Amino acid sequence: MRRLGATLAVAALILSGCALDGGRVIVAAGTTVADSGLLDRVAATFEATHPRIKISVVGQPTRLALELGSDGTADLTITHAPAQEAEYVAAGYAAARDRVFTSRFVLVGPAELKETYQGRELPEVLREIAASSQAFVSRGDGSGTYDKEVENWQEAGVDPSGQPWYLVTGQGMGPTLVVADQSQAVTLAEYGAYLTARETLSIVDLALSPVGLGNPYTVMVSTASPQGGAAMIFFEWLLSSEGRVAIEAANRELFGEIIYQP
Repeated sequence: MRRLGATLAVAALILSGCALDGGRVIVAAGTTVADSGLLDRVAATFEATHPRIKISVVGQPTRLALELGSDGTADLTITHAPAQEAEYVAAGYAAARDRVFTSRFVLVGPAELKETYQGRELPEVLREIAASSQAFVSRGDGSGTYDKEVENWQEAGVDPSGQPWYLVTGQGMGPTLVVADQSQAVTLAEYGAYLTARETLSIVDLALSPVGLGNPYTVMVSTASPQGGAAMIFFEWLLSSEGRVAIEAANRELFGEIIYQP
């Protein structure tokens, strides 16, 4: 049902858009970066100098974003799950691909845990969370964030599935942060998404070691895109000096610093 809902939402955008000349580009992006507002600001800058092309951003977990790209429902994808992206490319769904920016993951949780966990690497902390039955909230939704979480549980040698302290939301980053906050639980978050919600939360960044927490985002043009020409123009602009300047400016407007580094 979520897949159908996403497809119908995108179809509505296409029908409300313009023109047979490729005027509207649908961007399916990970919920982390979509929810941060960064892409909307970057798109507005692009549209100011490319008035014939309109950009619509649809936030989805990486798995669903890539499904939208694979069938041409989305013209361009911006995701952060390297293994899923590699499969997508191998299947021939990407007409063009490149790194667009990089952020980082953070572990967030009750403030009293910060002294215990700060400076330590994530797999070690996850082992301690499991041993102490500390409540942990997982997205469990096929997102890049969930992929990173699973990767680190595996490195920790722990399978949290079915444990009473391990809660799965099946939702995006924003709702998952709310559940973690309400439960006074720990969760893995994308830093920009956490900063966007921080003022409404009591949970804090637990300041782990940054080792292994880099979060690269990849932009790809769909081979099935009905707006391939316009999508390629936006793709090339994102990677240009003008695009980099726009990404950095959007970062400063939203966060006061560069969180998504082009």
